[in-house]
Amino acid sequence: MSIDFKHAVIAVAFACVSAGGAYAQTVQNPIMVLPPSAAALSQALEASGSTELYAYYEENDFAPIWSQDNSARMLALVTAIENAGLQGIPSSLYDLPTLESAWAAADDPRSNAELEVLAARTYIDFVTDVTSGLLEPHEVSELINITPHRPEVADLLAAAAADTGTAALYQSFEPTTPSYAALKQELANLQEMFDNGDFGPKVPEGRTLRPGHNNSRVLVMRERLQNLGYPGIEGDSTVYDADLVAAVKQFQTDNALTADGIVGPRTLQALNTDPSVQMQQVIVNLERRRWLNYPLGDRHIFVNQASFFAYVMDYDLPTLVTRVVVGKPSAKYQTPEFVDEMTHMMVNPSWNVPESIASQEYLPQLQRDPSVLVRQNIRMMVRGTGQSVDARLLDMSQYSQNNFPFVLRQAPGRGNALGRVKFMFPNQYNVYLHDTPSKSLFNRETRAYSHGCVRVQRPFDLAHVLLAPQEEDPEAAFQRYLNMGSETRVDLETPVPIYLTYQSVFLDEEGNLAYRVDVYGRDKVVFDALAALGVTLPEVES
Repeated sequence: MSIDFKHAVIAVAFACVSAGGAYAQTVQNPIMVLPPSAAALSQALEASGSTELYAYYEENDFAPIWSQDNSARMLALVTAIENAGLQGIPSSLYDLPTLESAWAAADDPRSNAELEVLAARTYIDFVTDVTSGLLEPHEVSELINITPHRPEVADLLAAAAADTGTAALYQSFEPTTPSYAALKQELANLQEMFDNGDFGPKVPEGRTLRPGHNNSRVLVMRERLQNLGYPGIEGDSTVYDADLVAAVKQFQTDNALTADGIVGPRTLQALNTDPSVQMQQVIVNLERRRWLNYPLGDRHIFVNQASFFAYVMDYDLPTLVTRVVVGKPSAKYQTPEFVDEMTHMMVNPSWNVPESIASQEYLPQLQRDPSVLVRQNIRMMVRGTGQSVDARLLDMSQYSQNNFPFVLRQAPGRGNALGRVKFMFPNQYNVYLHDTPSKSLFNRETRAYSHGCVRVQRPFDLAHVLLAPQEEDPEAAFQRYLNMGSETRVDLETPVPIYLTYQSVFLDEEGNLAYRVDVYGRDKVVFDALAALGVTLPEVES
């Protein structure tokens, strides 16, 4: 039934009842006529085409939230949008001039109704972006498969109706994590630096600066680090002293550089980075935090690929922190971002060598040395039949990447590429966490060397933590599984949510905001998508 027809029925029924005619005597449930303001709003909502908006207002007797006498709510909405840039959100997305013009012109039921619908739609768009992000992550990159939790329209409108028009309403939609608050503050600090032009001169090019050096470049570096927020190095000394060395080491740590206090080309480049690069990283990571603005689980695993660390979190506190190795920077091997549930672990795992690794990496080795599989305890079988074959008895030169008819499987053991345990959360990428016999890579600052899976420095500790809720003695239980020697599946009685993320600016274990090099180039990909929506950076004069 169209809204005009409904109004016609209401009008006819009301006329009959007023006239006291025969129709009035037979009507048992007369239809109530909407007041002019409610009728106008009903028509405006119908014209908007939004069934969700119409359903909410119909349920609430078409009571307005923003129009007529609700100027405090309108002012709060406009102010919140004007301040959207404090979160890296462009206010231009929400067409404030049109909203403010409608507000100024609202002086009768029809114009008030139009204002109400416009304000409602603007409010919903804005607070949805604030609480769960501007972007659909999977549309940004096929390697980002995260689904933000978008709020229900009715819940958002109910919150606005219950509020008298305060800034607190809009603050309540922001992520409440300490990381988000720290990123907002960092964005404000960077903006202040731009506004004041006090981020300082760049350190001139020259020879490597080492502790004890005394020259004008040291003074410029001291000023630069002060302006970047590193304390304890105040003054105008040109000497590269112990306090300045400590500040440089902290800067190097924060930027995934070797913390040796020696200012070579890489450290100098990082020191002289245009502040807009930092601002871009902060804005991107504010957006990433909005994607995960929902309860992550009392217990969950959080893998930060950009920092090369993984955490077991219990009630928002880390109960296990471990270094990890993630996929190589090549797009083919990058570890994807996604959310899943860890359901079980495989103790003493076999390794089914991926076809790409078998044909691209093992085949060239076999052509040089057909005995390589024997030394690595790898069985070669004919694809489709499972029949074992000995590479030493074949002419391996007849095969290529495109016609390698074998599958490779490495038996359990200390030399297995997956180590002694792997942690499973079945997913479309065939990515999982696992042990590794190659421990040396964990000592490096940048740890992007795998084929996509996540290697864990402390796999046994991770196994113990995961088994603790279901085993009286988790260490002994895990050791029993290890001692069996054969591949054994151990189910987790309660699956654990796992988040494989990419946070290139984050709070470290000491509560300090840390930057990491964008090894995958994803910061730029996300920022480009935000820029397409109107996000901009201030220009820095050279």
